[in-house]
Amino acid sequence: MQMSSKAGRRAFLLFGFMFLIYSLLISFATISTGNFYVGHEAVFIGTTIMCFCLSYLYPQFKENDERTKRIKERGMFFSYFFILGYMLILITLFQFEGFMLDGYQTVSLLAALSMSTVFVSFVVLSKRY
Repeated sequence: MQMSSKAGRRAFLLFGFMFLIYSLLISFATISTGNFYVGHEAVFIGTTIMCFCLSYLYPQFKENDERTKRIKERGMFFSYFFILGYMLILITLFQFEGFMLDGYQTVSLLAALSMSTVFVSFVVLSKRY
């Protein structure tokens, strides 16, 4: 049994607002303790962006037709190059000591950027195709 288009959108929208509240609370807590950017804040923000994008895309992706497959295919293709660019920038900043992050922070940042890039590219390409 599939959800209706409105129910699916509402569910993703609800989860998006829930993750937005969580990410604001966690960010505020880490800022107030003086430990800002532990790493998981970025993952929550990335998940928030993903939920809002899926809320927008749900009616289109529910069909799973040729257009949807093309959007997903092209979105992953473009995201691959953006993610490589993020890695190149991070490597350069680490090499020249632009900033220092530990392993958990770096992986969290890359995960958040990857999630955000993939789903925002889906939204952009859904407007194009």
